[in-house]
Amino acid sequence: MPKTNNPLLTSCVQINITAFLVDDPPCLLILSAPGRVAGVPDGTLYAMEMQNIIFYLPSSLFLIMAFVFLLLWRIGLSSSWQWGAGFAQTASGFALSSFPIEPTFDQFTSGILYIGAAYSYGSAILIHFEQPLWQWTRRALAIGFLAPHTYLVLIIPSLRWDLFLIEIVFACLLGSTIWLAASRAKFAADVAFIIASSLVVIDCLVRGVVFTFLIQTSDEMADFLHSAYNLSVHVSTITVCMLFPFSAIAAMTAAAVNRHRNAAEQDPLTSLLNRRGFEQATQRSSGGTLLTGAIIVCDIDHFKKINDSFGHATGDHVIVEVSKELLKIQNQKTHIARFGGEEFVIFVLDASEIEVAQIAETLREKIATRRWVDLGFDCKVTASFGVAELDLSDFSVDAAIDRADRALYLAKLAGRNQVALASSIQEKHLGSAGAMKSKTARPSSRPTAASV
Repeated sequence: MPKTNNPLLTSCVQINITAFLVDDPPCLLILSAPGRVAGVPDGTLYAMEMQNIIFYLPSSLFLIMAFVFLLLWRIGLSSSWQWGAGFAQTASGFALSSFPIEPTFDQFTSGILYIGAAYSYGSAILIHFEQPLWQWTRRALAIGFLAPHTYLVLIIPSLRWDLFLIEIVFACLLGSTIWLAASRAKFAADVAFIIASSLVVIDCLVRGVVFTFLIQTSDEMADFLHSAYNLSVHVSTITVCMLFPFSAIAAMTAAAVNRHRNAAEQDPLTSLLNRRGFEQATQRSSGGTLLTGAIIVCDIDHFKKINDSFGHATGDHVIVEVSKELLKIQNQKTHIARFGGEEFVIFVLDASEIEVAQIAETLREKIATRRWVDLGFDCKVTASFGVAELDLSDFSVDAAIDRADRALYLAKLAGRNQVALASSIQEKHLGSAGAMKSKTARPSSRPTAASV
């Protein structure tokens, strides 16, 4: 440090360099002194003012976040009010650092507030990612924290070990929910949110270890306000931890956009794709290239009779149950849609007509053998299927859907509860013209409208 004959300047320069790395109340009194000090450079005073801002900023920021998240919950953008509760508790905890009341009361109350915030954050994260809340396990950890916290604050006061306890329990409550939710991150915003949340957990663990085992700090409750630990909490909050609420807002926005898109592209009764959603899904699958695959068109047989005999509510239940059977074949290469009424369309990417016909036959058998007593009637429900493969000349799946629809009509004419292939219609048409006798030789194992 440079030599100087001005004791006040020497003290202030020490403050500017050490930045709370030592517990020195006289220096801190100078740090918090308002206005200009004679003989002290403006740069040093500016550093003092910035450090004062550091202590008052977190409580203000988190209070604003609490109101913002409660507003987002009220308008339906946020999935849980617990975001607002978590940020409100965090703001209250920081307020006790900025506006202390009594050291022991401040430490005891702020510890409870921070753990309550961690519990609220965890609940909000699990709700956002549609995961089980594990309420009893997390509540047991949060409530169990009270016993050692009370012991370390009120019975044998130990600031250092109580701060370590708070950091570890906070990290466990938040970290466990991040671990449970990480696999459900769908969007880039979700991944960013998981990373930001993980940084908060890492920050807690690192600070807890460093200030408990590596840096010797005061064990007195009254020394917390002017401790290096308190400064580190405020600095990391303003820098690293503020990523947490902003990434949460980004994840909520992405989820809201996805919900609106699903509402526009999903059938409300079955949650399958609707016609618009099916078109969008197939376009995304193509990626601008020529699509290959096959189409299944499915129609429930005698559905009007079900509606007339048992009511539209029962008819809706039948549609829902049939859609559940169709969803059992769902994978990344399969798009399933309800095109209206009792008609369903399935597109299987990179599959041949034979392969898709086998899938259709499996679905037909599942529907035909299902018992419907649980819906209040014991009638047999069947479905007919038409299958068509996309041709190289098809610019979209629409042409294949038309061919599969004609094959479905053939299955209906043949007696229903059958699978018919579009290729068999083409063969019959060409055979009637007498021009394809030698070219239409087909393996005997290939399914046809009559044999499937």
